[in-house]
Order: sequence, then structure tokens, then C-alpha cells
Amino acid sequence: MKMSTLYCAPSILLTVATPVFAAGTADPFAGRIYQAVAAAIVFIVVLVVLKKAAWGKILEGLQDRENKIRKDLVDAQTAAKEANATLKQYQAKLDKAQSEARSIIEQSRTEAQKLATQMKQKAQDEATHLRQRAESEIIAAKEQAVAQIYAETATLATNIAGRILKREITETDQRQLVDDALGELGKRPKN
Repeated sequence: MKMSTLYCAPSILLTVATPVFAAGTADPFAGRIYQAVAAAIVFIVVLVVLKKAAWGKILEGLQDRENKIRKDLVDAQTAAKEANATLKQYQAKLDKAQSEARSIIEQSRTEAQKLATQMKQKAQDEATHLRQRAESEIIAAKEQAVAQIYAETATLATNIAGRILKREITETDQRQLVDDALGELGKRPKN
């Protein structure tokens, strides 16, 4: 309030002094006493009228402006705090999402390794099973081939023996010779 009075004092002084300068005297303070009293009265009246009519509105406007600026500053500080809080929340969510993504990736990697190990083990088991089955089939085929060879050998041996003896061997005799030959071959050690 004192600051505004200092700014307005020169304009008031100029307003009061204007009639004196208009009178044409070089010295504004030269003249009669009634002129000085009239100037003082005009000055006081103008000061009272300005104080009642203008100063209140001017001061009220300045006070409103000051309050608005303060409110805007408080609002700006509040908005900045809220923005920082929101930024921290988003940062926390982002960190959590990155952590979850790393966890999911690690879990997927572990599951993929586990699945690869299981598939490898299954393939090895299947290969072992196929190999054992093939070996069993080979052994069975070998035994069948050996039995067939024994039978053919016995038949040939019987035919040869029949020619040697010049007699014909009956089917019963042939079976007996085959069984005997097979029995002897079965007793021989296998290589």
C-alpha cells in the first residue's frame, strides 16, 4: 500500500500543480495564501476522492492478481507433485512389467530346455527300443534261417544217404533222420 502511494504521489502533485502553472506564474509557490489554501483543499479533496473511489479498486485488483498468482503457483506445485507421483507410478509399473517379462522369458527358456531334454530322452528311448526290437527280429530270423538250413541239410543228407544205400527212405525214416541230425547240430557249440 505504501508502494502504490509513492507511485501515485507524483501524478497527484502534478494534477494539483497544473492550475498554478496555467495561471502563468513562474514560481508555483508564489502567490497569495488563499491560493495555497485552495490548492491544499483541492489536493485533499482529490486525495480523498481517489482514496474512496480508485485506491480501493486498484488495491483490490492488485490483491486479486496477487492471490491469483499465488493460487496458480500452488496449483502448479500441486500439479508438479502429482506429475512426479504419476511418473513414479508409471516407472514402478514399467519396472514391474520388465521384471515380469524377464521372469516369463526365463521360465520359457527353462521349459524349452526341459522339453528338449524330454524329447531327447524320448528319442533315445525309442531308438533303444527300436534297436532291441531289431535285434530280437534279427535273432528270430537267424534262428528261423538256421532251422531252415538244418531242415534243408537234413533233407539233402537223407537224399544223399538214400542214393548211397540205393534204397528209398520212407517219410517216417526221413523225419527220424532229420530229428536226429537236428539234435546233433543243436548239441554242437555255436560260434
